[in-house]
Amino acid sequence: MKSVALAALAAVSAILSAATPAGAQDIFPGLAMARVCLPYASRAKSFESAIRAARDMEFRRPVGDNAPLDDWASEVEMVSKDGRWRLRIEEGTVTEGDADVYSVTCGVWSNQASARQLAQVAGLIVRGNPLWSQPPGDPWRWDRHTVHPDEVALRIDVSERSGHPPVLAARGSYY
Repeated sequence: MKSVALAALAAVSAILSAATPAGAQDIFPGLAMARVCLPYASRAKSFESAIRAARDMEFRRPVGDNAPLDDWASEVEMVSKDGRWRLRIEEGTVTEGDADVYSVTCGVWSNQASARQLAQVAGLIVRGNPLWSQPPGDPWRWDRHTVHPDEVALRIDVSERSGHPPVLAARGSYY
């Protein structure tokens, strides 16, 4: 978990020092990934602490609503202060192949960000880190090498669904 935190800090540093003409909004999804999504997907943050980290970045549910979540909540969608970005934090059991897997996912998206832009942010997050690699033929997915791949898998990907904006997500699967 410590290496994920170090990778997240390195990602923020890389994003902040990237040679792109950037306003604060251009680095915002990278900061959300580093502060909220990667620590949550790696289980360094709990569901509740990921929500607190998102609120620290001024995400709200909906804008201005600070009401507590129900005790049984397993997903929450939040909106940035300016309304441009959305963040979804969720956990639960999903079926992969013929097995049920506990999965935690945190994704960030905007109607104004393309899949290519989000993939560039993901590339900056993992750039130069030997613990991350891309599967052949999948330019929008990065897998983290783990000590126990039969117990845990961590990845970052950009996904697109018809009719929805692309999503940059960190996903942790626990077998």
